[in-house]
Amino acid sequence: MLAPVQGAESYEFTHEDDTLLDVAARASVGFIPLHTLNPDVDVWIPPENTRLRLPTDYILPDAPHVGLVINVPELRLYDYTQSADSPTVLAVAVGDIGDQTPIQDFRVGGKRVDPVWNVPESIRAERPDLPAAVPPGPDNPLGDRWLTLGATSYGIHGTNNLWSIGREATHGCVRLYNSDMRALFDRIPIGTPVRIMYQRVKIGQRDGSVFVEAHDDRYDRDFDPLPATLARLVALDALGLVDGGSIKESEVRRVVTESRGIPIRVGRLFQSPAP
Repeated sequence: MLAPVQGAESYEFTHEDDTLLDVAARASVGFIPLHTLNPDVDVWIPPENTRLRLPTDYILPDAPHVGLVINVPELRLYDYTQSADSPTVLAVAVGDIGDQTPIQDFRVGGKRVDPVWNVPESIRAERPDLPAAVPPGPDNPLGDRWLTLGATSYGIHGTNNLWSIGREATHGCVRLYNSDMRALFDRIPIGTPVRIMYQRVKIGQRDGSVFVEAHDDRYDRDFDPLPATLARLVALDALGLVDGGSIKESEVRRVVTESRGIPIRVGRLFQSPAP
């Protein structure tokens, strides 16, 4: 009934001349999730040896543990192809508010090494300096690996801009760090299901406790998830799964409002349900 909390709390220290963008790339996490967890640290000139909390613990999304699952609000991809219980979790960039990543189900429709970027007319209208096609190489924003989403022009691909990962930075595609993308490309066959979803708030359990994880509303699709979150907790209480008396509405409200992007304990279980 409740998804498990997975991953673990971890930290990284800044080096000389680092920015938070450098730390995110070095730790293979997304920039916005990193900054959200460390809001008081200067993005561009953080003091050397600053201890940063990394976004490396999470509740699994409420979706079948099959293929690839991309949850837009948390800027993460879950790869269940190797394990239905312990997915590989990767930071991604998604489309910006004007060119949103489509929220729907796909299958991997094709694979390409060293893809050519055939620049859409809509982008050339914004950037007339761009050619009709960008060949493989350092100027190609697709990186060197591409997975087509269904029969669309959207894809999952690498990048020539490491600093874009963990941000709304694309024209609708899903972008990964190049090392993550190459490994994903090698293990993902054509036909693999891909679910792109929009779940701002997740509820999970670990070691007899109830956790809530909340993320920002990147596409203005879920302005107030608090009522639905509280309703789900009440339903779990009615089923005898959570100790409703230990869960305070004010604490759940705080977690949802702050949307820090990590699991935060809000109460306890009567029993530990199987995920």
